Amino acid sequence: MDGKVFIFWNWSVAVYLFIAGVSAGAFLVSTLAYFLGVEKYERIIRIGAYITPFPLLLGLLCLIYDLERPHLFWKLLVKFQPSSVMSLGSWLLVLFSLLSFLHFYLWLPVRFELLKTILYLYSRFPKVKLFQILQSAPFVTRLSRENLIRIRGWVAFWGILLSAAVGIYTGILLGAVVARPFWNSPVLPLLFLLSAIKTGTASILLAGFFLKGFQGMKREEIEDSRLLLQSIDLILMVFSIIAVFLFIFGMYASTKSSAEAVKLIMGGEFTLIFWGLVVGMGLVFPLVVGVQELAPHFVKTRELREHSPWMTGVVTASVLLGAFMLRYVVVYAGQMAQVIWS
Repeated sequence: MDGKVFIFWNWSVAVYLFIAGVSAGAFLVSTLAYFLGVEKYERIIRIGAYITPFPLLLGLLCLIYDLERPHLFWKLLVKFQPSSVMSLGSWLLVLFSLLSFLHFYLWLPVRFELLKTILYLYSRFPKVKLFQILQSAPFVTRLSRENLIRIRGWVAFWGILLSAAVGIYTGILLGAVVARPFWNSPVLPLLFLLSAIKTGTASILLAGFFLKGFQGMKREEIEDSRLLLQSIDLILMVFSIIAVFLFIFGMYASTKSSAEAVKLIMGGEFTLIFWGLVVGMGLVFPLVVGVQELAPHFVKTRELREHSPWMTGVVTASVLLGAFMLRYVVVYAGQMAQVIWS
């Protein structure tokens, strides 16, 4: 492609897009598990709730860091502009962050309940006036677990909608830049959403099995959780591979600029990374392992194979690496692709 190439968005934007997807995916899987059965999938709900808020915070810091004047980021929140993708996204992320922390709090063990914490602090420091006021304040009493447990369903409902919106938004944010043909595919938001949910299931599996998050559960409960997460992952792998080919064929069938842009991953400098890491390690390898794990169970109604934490670690690391490299390739290839005017 002719002309000088300027790279304005670096690795920090790729990191933001990736870990925002992890948060959105973990939240969506956690809330989906809530509606599929609280008692049966409680551990999945809890692990997803514990994961959700913190990758997003790190991602927002990366995004703020990449701004030309990061100390002025708050101005995006002062005035709501419905016509601005950046303004809509900023408010969406604020709402998602608040809801994710509420979801996190609702699934904490009872000993971490706010009212119990305040009472404990008051017992240790009775002369501190703030604790004296808070321990009897009506609004603190309303934050007791008995009162808040009633809104878990509503938080889960809105969580599904907001987490899906955040997963899609990371693709729309790039597509809004008109002069970047690699980003202007309508399939890109769908590809990012599928990838976000995959990273959500992978992070929950990693925390659940490899980091002993399912420790203490009965074998039947572990297998139920494992079956749900791996089934979701397998379906997402299939749809993600379809989305990749739709993205490529759509670019070839679109404008001349798009057809030239897609060559960056079809024989160009990002070909090996895209097909080796994004598709090979991030999609095909987990799909093959998933089929080997689940096919005997669904086709021949056999029990799942004995779980191997190390295999879970390898597969989830492969999924997460592929998802990050997808963002990396899209961010850098998108800035290298140029509009062809003739």
